[in-house]
Amino acid sequence: MSSLQVQAAQPQDESMTTAPAAAPQPAAMSWWRLLPAILFCLDLFRMRVMLLFSALPVNDFITYWTSGRLFLAGSNPYSSTAIYAIERSLGWPYVQPIVMLNPPWALPFVALLGLLPFRTAHLVWLAVSLILEAVSAIALWRYFGGEKSKQWIGLALFVTFLPLGSAEHMGQITPLILAGLTAFLFLLRRQRYVLAGACLLTLGLKPHLLYLVLLALLLWTIQTKRWSLALSSIFFYASTTLSAIAFNRNVLGYFHGTLQAAMDTSCGVGGVLRSIFGVQHTWLQFLPAAIGTAWFALYWIRNRRGWTWEEHLPLVLLVSLGTAPYSWAHDYILALPSFVALTVAISRTRTDWLVASGLYLVVQIEIYSLIDPTSKAWLATASLLWLVLYKIGTTSLARAERATVVQQQ
Repeated sequence: MSSLQVQAAQPQDESMTTAPAAAPQPAAMSWWRLLPAILFCLDLFRMRVMLLFSALPVNDFITYWTSGRLFLAGSNPYSSTAIYAIERSLGWPYVQPIVMLNPPWALPFVALLGLLPFRTAHLVWLAVSLILEAVSAIALWRYFGGEKSKQWIGLALFVTFLPLGSAEHMGQITPLILAGLTAFLFLLRRQRYVLAGACLLTLGLKPHLLYLVLLALLLWTIQTKRWSLALSSIFFYASTTLSAIAFNRNVLGYFHGTLQAAMDTSCGVGGVLRSIFGVQHTWLQFLPAAIGTAWFALYWIRNRRGWTWEEHLPLVLLVSLGTAPYSWAHDYILALPSFVALTVAISRTRTDWLVASGLYLVVQIEIYSLIDPTSKAWLATASLLWLVLYKIGTTSLARAERATVVQQQ
């Protein structure tokens, strides 16, 4: 078994969500062993700080705030004309508006942002995003079995993981999804299924990104008969949507009008395929998701009987992000649980931290520096390197464990 499997190889109750069993005593880590790796990643920290203290752009956040304002005013929060008028008044420099495509149950969330003046709301959301990300990094370290004395490594990931900086800088809503996913995992482990179902509402803010995770959750719920989780999730989705309809009764019709805009958007691997073979081939946008679903079907059949979220979530999460029909490079903020899990496994071995941090640095440089930043579809496709890095890490750990077993025999 790999190091990630060792953490999950434990007596399970029928919900299969208990905490990881105690792993073998990890190798002691001294500062002199970690210092080269820390120095290696200082450049990533520098980039994060530069993003944090640079002027906030009039970018993705503007569409959340504008839609929130229109929703509160009883207008169409998905209207490109109304949105463009407000965005231009705020300094939007482009001839095309950026329109919110999130589903109606996202409207109560963005309405909270619309209550404040734009600049104030932007700064508040930046501060909230930083808090959510930092807390999630530490909580995920503990969730995947990391030692409390080493949880600063989780914070080191937080300050060097560039997708986090990109999401903060653009004012993206994904930090809330990350926090919701983290809370969901803890509540699921503690068998607090009603509250866990409430947390699933945040995953639905961009359900296309986590489509495989949601599919795994559906199959797991049916397999374990955790109907309270399903009913809770349905209740919170329905009540949030109905509250949006009660405030603005036409929101479902307004949202339906955005479907064509969504179909015209090219990003991620599907967007690259359309740029190569023709943007008119809309079906290419969904080809990676079809491949990802086929992969997941085999993965589930092979692992369903011994399914644990600690062991299987990291890979499913990365494949879901990589094959999502719509994704951007900053959406890989949601890959943080996968790399926290991998780092916890590395912290329990004598793996060369310099090599691991070197690969971590190279992947981020390749994604953010060597790929043409004007092509966001290519940038998102380059982010598949995160999946490659994860597979290299887990394969190296498995090889090291086999070698250790041979030596002990």
